Amino acid sequence: MKYIRFFLLPLVSCFLVSSLVGCESDIKRERISQNATPLYIPPAITSPTIDPVDYIVVQKRDKVLSLWKNGRIIKTYPILAFGADPIGHKVREGDEKTPEGNYTIDTKHPSQKFQKFLRISYPNETDSANAKRLGVPVGGHVGIHGDKGGLEGFFQRFDKRWTDGCIAVRNADIEEIFEMVSIGTPIMIKP
Repeated sequence: MKYIRFFLLPLVSCFLVSSLVGCESDIKRERISQNATPLYIPPAITSPTIDPVDYIVVQKRDKVLSLWKNGRIIKTYPILAFGADPIGHKVREGDEKTPEGNYTIDTKHPSQKFQKFLRISYPNETDSANAKRLGVPVGGHVGIHGDKGGLEGFFQRFDKRWTDGCIAVRNADIEEIFEMVSIGTPIMIKP
């Protein structure tokens, strides 16, 4: 019974006071509707200038992407998905693998399909030479991106292998990564 009084009494008191005096938000709304100057105007929120990271490390086995600055990890992000066959290095177009090795971010842009997209410089000269030697198309347009958003994106997050070899992260995470990574940033993708 003492727990009911502990929780119920403040609730009933609040209800009675607000019904007698009126809700604070109603008072503010009334002042604004009468073209009165609000008592307090909050300062504008500005985002600080973001210092770009030095490099990115992707650990495929652990499904972690980390951003590094001055030899230290400044932020880590869970990886939601890779391609359908993520183990091993990408050799050719359509193999559903994520490349492994050292690359750079060579392009970044908003994406209608995946929120934001940071393209990885795959294929490099070695990748192209290997594909040519095997007589297969090398592929390309591999990157870090978000999901499709909405209901489709929600269900997509349950499938850990829905990309074609890209690195998918949460949409909120790709927004942060996009701001902190410059074109030309090195990326190391580990098995």
